[in-house]
Amino acid sequence: MGANDSTAEKNLASAALAVALAALAIAITQLLGQMFATADGYRRCQSSVMGAWAQYTRLRWKWTEMRFETLFTTPEIFLLPYIPNMQATSKMAVQQEELKWVGTFPGATEYPHSPLSQRSYLRNIDGLEPKLVDQNLGTGSNHEMACWLPFLHSIRENESDLHHSQVYQNATNYHTPRRPACRSIQKSWDFMAPELVRPLAVTYVGDIAIIVQRLGMTWQAFRPEEGEMRAEGNGHIIYSTLVRSIGPILHYAQGRIRGVPYEMYGKNANGTVPTELLLIPSEEADMMRFGILPCYAELMNCKQYAMGTIDEVRATLDLLDPTGIASKKIRDNRQFETTATFGFPDLISMAAPMFRQNGSTKIRLPVPTEHCTGLTSHKEGFVVFRERLGNYVSHEQTEPSHQTSWVLDSYDSLKSVYASWENGFKANFWVDTDCLCLDQVSDMWWQTTNYFVQLQHSGKARIKYVDLVACHIKNAVNFWHEGYERIQKGQGREHHGLRDWLAEGMHMYWDYLPNIVSEMSVKTYASESLIREAWIMLLFRAFCWSRCHYMSPSEARFPDSTRLPSRYWNSKLPVYLG
Repeated sequence: MGANDSTAEKNLASAALAVALAALAIAITQLLGQMFATADGYRRCQSSVMGAWAQYTRLRWKWTEMRFETLFTTPEIFLLPYIPNMQATSKMAVQQEELKWVGTFPGATEYPHSPLSQRSYLRNIDGLEPKLVDQNLGTGSNHEMACWLPFLHSIRENESDLHHSQVYQNATNYHTPRRPACRSIQKSWDFMAPELVRPLAVTYVGDIAIIVQRLGMTWQAFRPEEGEMRAEGNGHIIYSTLVRSIGPILHYAQGRIRGVPYEMYGKNANGTVPTELLLIPSEEADMMRFGILPCYAELMNCKQYAMGTIDEVRATLDLLDPTGIASKKIRDNRQFETTATFGFPDLISMAAPMFRQNGSTKIRLPVPTEHCTGLTSHKEGFVVFRERLGNYVSHEQTEPSHQTSWVLDSYDSLKSVYASWENGFKANFWVDTDCLCLDQVSDMWWQTTNYFVQLQHSGKARIKYVDLVACHIKNAVNFWHEGYERIQKGQGREHHGLRDWLAEGMHMYWDYLPNIVSEMSVKTYASESLIREAWIMLLFRAFCWSRCHYMSPSEARFPDSTRLPSRYWNSKLPVYLG
């Protein structure tokens, strides 16, 4: 009996111990479940939402509150000047703020200065890790994913195209290439608004406006203060929703159905932006998207002109012509043609620096103002200029100056070798001979630039370039009205089978030369022959600039959806990507 009782007691004790251990395990499990349940947002920071970025998600225990805090990492996307040959001076490790180029570029080097953090460095980073920009995320098949993942992928593909087109090879005083970069930022879910269900990436109004257009989209609405932003095009869609406690949140999607070729959406076979839509990705060119014209400061004595709206056009004209005559003429012309700023766009080709880089296959620029393609970009202007210049040289009573003869010889030399000199180029498309033509034209532009730099430092006979440009613009704004009057009266001159009003406009430019000489004689001690020579060099310089750059005539006619308000240039107003 005693042995049986002892065995029973042992079994009972074992059963009790098992029950107790099970209860302890259940209690611990319940406790852990309750503790992990305090990690608000943790399930929304997993790979099903963030892709490979979920590897940076972690929990931090807060003893004072007896709960877990969810920490996650998302990118901060912005544009950064790209200087290929700059080397970092320090190997300081970056804690949670590592800067990476959004792109895959061989030989990417370090960039030691970030406008956002003095501790941020590029440490031989060859773009984002492939797993952080999963190329399978760009088809819109997974609607749970944060939209900034396919957005990063699209940026990377587009930047790869731009890199191979040599636009990032050289940085100069007037060409500062800018590439999208991102910095990983650690955040806490404690400070996320309750309406949000996905982690947010952050960018800035001035940067996202440019990045979106580089992807081939066009802004249909751009009012960040009101929370309304929408862009479409090239198979992409981006739109905003307004969250009261945060502001505008952007949502990105590719509007391509799986299996449908990219060409059906206006894209290349690999999903990148068509070549003809790629624009020069420099800081100075980006300014033109906001209606701001950067100037060749050494000649223009200023850094930029605003011309995005008619009020800004008038303000710029008043700077060039304090008498207000030119501004009044523009206002009068718009009574007959509501978008007419004819003559004023010559300022672009006369004041802007050279954006195109030698050997580059990209010449397209954003449109900074209405009807931006002036006479110096049209074939009519070229042909009539050559005709009138030849007549001027042959009828000149004295031997033509060396510079005037050089302009005539250079024009004829280019025309005899390159048909594109007069006919113009299509955006970003040409054969090797056309590229050689543009390199040669670019060299001539620099020669005319050096001519004016020297002319400004030639003692009493110096001619200030900005004064000459102002006199030209003051007279050029009259060509449209006066040229039409001559044509209607049957007094139009030879237009060589081209558009008569543009050809007549260049004839009018030559008719204004005596007025320009008279006005400039008050501002300089230079001789009349030198002033005429300088004006001929001015127009030839403008022709050379126009051939080295392309601005879409369709965008010039319908500018509202392509040009953004100048107040948003370089704006650091944050917006979020959900």
